[in-house]
Amino acid sequence: MEYKQTLNKVRALLSLEVKLAQMTLIDGVTILEAEAFEPDYSVGIVTADGIIPAPIGVHETTDGMIITVEVEGIIKAVEMKKEEPAIEVEIEASETPKKVVETISKETFFEEVKVEIEKLESENTALKVELAEVKKQLELASVKPIAFNPEVKQTKSVSEMTPLEKHRLFKQTQIK
Repeated sequence: MEYKQTLNKVRALLSLEVKLAQMTLIDGVTILEAEAFEPDYSVGIVTADGIIPAPIGVHETTDGMIITVEVEGIIKAVEMKKEEPAIEVEIEASETPKKVVETISKETFFEEVKVEIEKLESENTALKVELAEVKKQLELASVKPIAFNPEVKQTKSVSEMTPLEKHRLFKQTQIK
C-alpha cells in the first residue's frame, strides 16, 4: 500500500494524473472517490460539478464496506459489513402452519379477553362493597321527619299598617 501512496504523491507533485479509487454507495447513485479507502485518507463524492468532501457519518458501499467519516472529507475507519447468518426455515405446504397460527392468535386473543374480564369482575365486586357501605350509612343516618314550625305572626292593628299592607290584607280576606 505504501508503494501506491508514494507513487500517487510523486504523480501529484509532477502534476500528473493521480488514479483514484471509486466505490458506489448502497443507494446505487452516489459515488465515493478516494486515493485509497483507508483511515486518514481524504474521500469525496463525485458530482457533476466535481468532487465535494464526503459528509460526516457512516457510508455503506455496495461491496459491503462501511466507511466512517468523522471530519468532513477524511476517512476515520473502514470495516467490512458483518454478514448475519441466514436462518433457513422449512415450511411444509400444508394447512397445519396456518391452523397453528390461527389457533395461537385465537388463544392470545381469548387470554387478553379473560384478563380484561377478570379486571372488570374485581372492579364490580369492589363497587358492590362500596354500595353496601353507602346503604348502611344511609340507614344509620335515619331521616328525621320535618316538624311543622309555624312562624309567629306579628299582628298589627289596621291603623299601624302601611297602605300596601292594608291592600294585601284586603286581598287575602276577599279570596278566602
